[in-house]
Amino acid sequence: MFSMFRDADQMDTAEEQLIAMLASCQDTFDLGAGAVLGEVDVSEAGDQLGRIDRDLNKTERAVRREMLVHGTVRGTEVDHGLMLTYMAVAKDIERIGDYCKNIWNLAQMGVNLSDGDDRDEILSHRKRVASLLKDSLTAFQNQDTEKVHRLIKEIEDDTSHYDNHIVEFVLADLPGRVAAPRALWYRYLKRISAHLSNVLTSVVMPVDRIDFYKESKAIDS
Repeated sequence: MFSMFRDADQMDTAEEQLIAMLASCQDTFDLGAGAVLGEVDVSEAGDQLGRIDRDLNKTERAVRREMLVHGTVRGTEVDHGLMLTYMAVAKDIERIGDYCKNIWNLAQMGVNLSDGDDRDEILSHRKRVASLLKDSLTAFQNQDTEKVHRLIKEIEDDTSHYDNHIVEFVLADLPGRVAAPRALWYRYLKRISAHLSNVLTSVVMPVDRIDFYKESKAIDS
């Protein structure tokens, strides 16, 4: 849905900023997951996360400014729906960074998720979200509608699976120091995935249905 506006400098700049933000989220997830799995130094990861998080917040504000400038300069020619879409996407991406930081916070509290019997499964979910971040960036950047539809459906399955794990650990007869971090881990993975789905809907859904996916309502159907 973005291509029709590529002649406007502000819109080009905003799109580039969104792509850069989404790319940065791969780094924030790697740092957060690496810390809570005991693979990287927690303090060093926190310093890097802090820098990236500040950049994400700064860029989100920059996107808002670009949209305001675009609206002012273009006047009646501007598509206000698209402006709102860019702002919504920027917020979703910024929230992904926040949840990655939440994962790091678990490590900051002394949690290490690599020392349990479920280590292999936790690692598989870490790999899955890392792959999803990479694939979502590619699909968003290339406006690949076929890939977007596939990823959104996969995310629906993923989030349902994470919900099952959350319930499992909330109700488990395990020490709180074991069950609580795992419930939070899956909660954060779910929210990262859900915000990625929101970002992807901007490629295939009309403006009034951003964040509310239904394939039959998609603009490319």
